[in-house]
Amino acid sequence: MKKNKYPQVKNTVIKNLLKEAEKNKIKVEQIDPHFLSFILRYKNKKHYIFSKKYGLNKVNGAIVSNKYLTSKALAKTSIKVPKAFLCQNISDVKKLLGQKKIKYPFVIKPFDYSLGVAVTANITDFEMVKMAFGRIKRYWQRSFKKNPKKLKKNFMVEEHVKGNDYRFLVLNNKIIAVTQRAYPEITGNDKDSVKSLITNYYQSLKYYQKKNKKPLFDKELKRNLKMQKVSLTDILAKGKKIRLRQAANVFGGGIAINVTGKAHPFYKKAAIKAAREFDMSIAGIDLMTKDISQKGDYRVIEINSFPAFDMHENPDVGKPLNVSKLVLKAIFPALK
Repeated sequence: MKKNKYPQVKNTVIKNLLKEAEKNKIKVEQIDPHFLSFILRYKNKKHYIFSKKYGLNKVNGAIVSNKYLTSKALAKTSIKVPKAFLCQNISDVKKLLGQKKIKYPFVIKPFDYSLGVAVTANITDFEMVKMAFGRIKRYWQRSFKKNPKKLKKNFMVEEHVKGNDYRFLVLNNKIIAVTQRAYPEITGNDKDSVKSLITNYYQSLKYYQKKNKKPLFDKELKRNLKMQKVSLTDILAKGKKIRLRQAANVFGGGIAINVTGKAHPFYKKAAIKAAREFDMSIAGIDLMTKDISQKGDYRVIEINSFPAFDMHENPDVGKPLNVSKLVLKAIFPALK
């Protein structure tokens, strides 16, 4: 390894490991200079190095916990992903727009968290950018309240992908469940207010019933109502539909629909390939496409190393799947 080839590498172990790799004709490829992240390639084998871990102790799970890094790594394969950029402030977003590297609509989200927290999708103007950045800052402040010195300064700007949202659950290179996460919507009935319809909607969801959660009346909801020129006190005409959020995450009110039997082999293959890319025994692959039953264009949005089972075991629509039992069988093959 040439002197100062990777000046950001301060850790002696990693520095020596990279030096020894190149000495032994192992190809070293940096994923992104913002993070201590490399791919080592030798013959047909690929190995990831991330942070201060050199990949012998579940380093790949650590990599996929970083959404930005996951996207950059997948972009180096044949797996389709949306364009993604790392930003620190609103000026960075404005610069991306000015340079035409990204265009409306797009998504702003944390690069290191799940459950749909502080994710703002379908951003169509700069007022929404400011609102989305405000959500990111509040997320940072909550997450690092006890240790403000560790406050994160990065977030993701990602191309907005149109289509339906699907979670593929991969276990030992097999698809064991596929769930569509339908966008939360209410339908007018000529008598109830928007607020009442929203309350009734959330109370009908199995996840919210199970967790005894309250309906979400937050800034994301208000943004979507404003986009559709509707207020909480309005009475919707019968049959009129209003989308409550631009993300279909079940934790934010999305409807879980079991579509395991409808998924086309093309998408199953893509999901399995994404899990294999990081050598993961179990993974939740988030994939967007228009119709899961027909081969077509798609994007892998995220990979989850610790995927939730609720959406598969307690779907709002379709047959429940005993995912927990399948996982236990994988751990204990003798289990019947």
